[in-house]
Amino acid sequence: MTSLTRSPRGARRLGAVALAAALAAALSGCAADAATSGSDADGFGTAEIQLSWLKNQQFAGTYFADADGFFTDAGFDSVTLTAGGSGATSAEAAVTTGKALIGISAPLITAPAIAQGAEAKIVGTLYQRNPFSVVSSADAPLTSAADLVGKTIAVSDSNTLVWGAFLAANDLSDADVTTVPLSDTSMLTTGQVDGYLGYTTSGAAALTTSGFPAVEFLLADEGLPMLGESLIASQDAIDNDRERVVALLTALVRGWNAALEDPERAVELTVDVYGADQEYDPAAIALAVEAQTPLIVTDETEQNGILTISEELQQATVDSLALADIDIAADDLFDLSLLEDVYEENPDLR
Repeated sequence: MTSLTRSPRGARRLGAVALAAALAAALSGCAADAATSGSDADGFGTAEIQLSWLKNQQFAGTYFADADGFFTDAGFDSVTLTAGGSGATSAEAAVTTGKALIGISAPLITAPAIAQGAEAKIVGTLYQRNPFSVVSSADAPLTSAADLVGKTIAVSDSNTLVWGAFLAANDLSDADVTTVPLSDTSMLTTGQVDGYLGYTTSGAAALTTSGFPAVEFLLADEGLPMLGESLIASQDAIDNDRERVVALLTALVRGWNAALEDPERAVELTVDVYGADQEYDPAAIALAVEAQTPLIVTDETEQNGILTISEELQQATVDSLALADIDIAADDLFDLSLLEDVYEENPDLR
């Protein structure tokens, strides 16, 4: 088994550069044919949302908003949900080139893009706690950062930034933890590694259900508090198309409130309708819906509403980004004034 030779700090820098370069390429390739989606005389036209991944349970609230007419109630004729994934346009490129009004991304992607000149802001978030977790066998459980010393952990290349930040947050180095590339979860089930960096929505519970008893701990509980599944909009849309953005956020808040109240239907819409081409296992999606709920619903959102971000979480996210060598001020990354408009106009949604 070969460990990674680059340091976490070096990996973080390389990751940030790669992300920024990819965004720059996307922007240059998309700018020429950017779509215009302004409102027409009778309404807001089509709502375009760039998803961060394939159509799975992460977007269940969006499915409810579409299926139950919340987008049309908000003034849109229709909605286009564009799946993300390998080779897809990034949310940052989609919103800054006008291909989407809202994009779904993550601070570790958005912050470097802003540093490279992308004029966009995070305007809300689904996950109050990021879903990254360290998954291990129940027979040899890893339950905290301290348990990682002397262990081998598998991490995918796309997650080296967050892993490096987590190690830095806990004063751990390559000498303390051996990091190897992750191929799939069989690396854990066959004993090749002591754990792997995954997502709580498809982590320990899914492995346990499949017959391999597993446990996990969230990075958010071990020194890396950071939001996840963040909603972004371009600065141009915030400044010049604010009414449409607020209307779209209103529909999404309504959709997520409905999805949280009816998890069974959230599974049905994901498996049978919006993600039907993925041939999902309903039981696995049900587990994922259950696992993501505590990431979405917190004391903060119970008080202030779904998708909101407290000033404390904004600063905690900025501090966590700094551990990945990404320095940005909260005011340059966030604009929560649009959600404030949503809840001021619709206090019943809080």
